[in-house]
Amino acid sequence: MAEGQQQQQQQQTSLQSQKVSDIIRSYRPTKAFKTSKNEPTNYVTSLDFDDQGDYLVAAGDDETIQVFDIKEGKSSKTVPSKKYGVHLARFTHHSRQVLHASTKVDDSLRLLDLHNEGYVRYFSGHTDKVTSLALSPGNDAFISCSKDNTVSLWDLNSRNVQGKLNLATPYLVAFDPSASVIAIASQSTASVLLYDFRNYDKAPFSTFDLAPYEERYTPSTRGRAWTRLEFSNDGKHLLVGTDFHGHFLLDAFDGVVKAFLVGKNGSSGRAAPVSTTGKPVGQGDACFTPDGRYVIGGSGDQPDILMWDTQQPPDSNLFLQPMGRSSHRGRTALIEYNPRYNMIATADKEIVFWLPEDSSKPADK
Repeated sequence: MAEGQQQQQQQQTSLQSQKVSDIIRSYRPTKAFKTSKNEPTNYVTSLDFDDQGDYLVAAGDDETIQVFDIKEGKSSKTVPSKKYGVHLARFTHHSRQVLHASTKVDDSLRLLDLHNEGYVRYFSGHTDKVTSLALSPGNDAFISCSKDNTVSLWDLNSRNVQGKLNLATPYLVAFDPSASVIAIASQSTASVLLYDFRNYDKAPFSTFDLAPYEERYTPSTRGRAWTRLEFSNDGKHLLVGTDFHGHFLLDAFDGVVKAFLVGKNGSSGRAAPVSTTGKPVGQGDACFTPDGRYVIGGSGDQPDILMWDTQQPPDSNLFLQPMGRSSHRGRTALIEYNPRYNMIATADKEIVFWLPEDSSKPADK
């Protein structure tokens, strides 16, 4: 076991310096972890890496928080949250603290200290389920969206809300890399609103109207299938992920759709924030790589992950096909790229670590 962990650490060290473009096509699953209950009815509902890429936190509808040590390649802690439930578990800038939404009792946000497994602070104010959490890349500010049609602005050091916006279905939020702009997606109005974070109480300085694009690319799920909102780390693009047809790649400055990322085959099996299907919740099944060049994502009901190169020109209809795919035995309903190491974590009923093929081993069970 010690030898295997040492090999894992050596692999991570060697991968840290490789360009994403050199290894993006070669990812293979290397290790798989079950949920804490290991039951077929349990799903992982969120994934998040800490700033340094050393730890991964996963939330599940088995009402547990699992923490994984990336260098050791193993689960290092499981924290039950039976009383409040857990969703959207997010590391703060302190790798021993995790912020998460509640699924039971009330709709408060809770800041958990992983060391003593106690709560540091509650953030109360929402009156319905929280659908999205975004932490500022620059400080301890964070933003929450809720089905109560509000967006709340918080500071981790105070339980009191710092500001609030009332909007129609503002169910997804993202900070830009500079931490000066926040994007809020309102699918019922088919729009993405951009606010100056320091002047959030002013009108949005830009509004991207996606209605014509929804009519063109996602007519059968119009108004109900957005699952992800994310800026690329270079600040050039904004990703609007959908549950079924594909994903919108927007110019982050003017909102023009640069490409519609196709290749998915059906749904990820997760409920979009506006959905009333009763499917398990999630956080979207696509994300950018840290260099901002690629988008990686699940392939719906197929056991693959897809890779799109945003530098490739789309066809005349702006459809961008995947430039590669890698196979796995299960569905990819969640996906995150490590911010520091060239590794990927995916999840559905289990959590899977992916590494480039030249340094991978058969998946552990």
